[in-house]
Amino acid sequence: MAKRAYRPWYPVKVNADNSQPAHDLEIRKADCVALQAFAAGIATEDQQKRAFAAIQHICGANDLEYLPAEHGGERDSAFKSGKRHIALQLRKLVSFPLDLLTGEKDG
Repeated sequence: MAKRAYRPWYPVKVNADNSQPAHDLEIRKADCVALQAFAAGIATEDQQKRAFAAIQHICGANDLEYLPAEHGGERDSAFKSGKRHIALQLRKLVSFPLDLLTGEKDG
C-alpha cells in the first residue's frame, strides 16, 4: 500500500505568508494572526473576513469529500465529510437572510 501523505485529522501547519498552502491543513501566518485576533474579539474587519476564509479553508468547504483508498479511503472520507459539513453550515448561516433561517416573517 502506498504511503498516505494526507491525513485529515493532522494538526494545521502555519506557513510563511509568501507560501501557498498545499492543502486544507496548511494556512499562512497572516491567517493565524487573523484567527487569534478573531478569537480574542479584537479583529479588524479585514481580519474577520480573513479568519472566516481561513476557517472555510481548514474545513475544506470547496474540496471533494471522497478520498481514494491510497489516501485513506472510506474512513478518511467520512472524517473529511464532517469537516466540510461544518464549513457549509457556517457558510449557510452567513449567506442566507435571518428570516429565512428562522422561518419568521417580517412585520
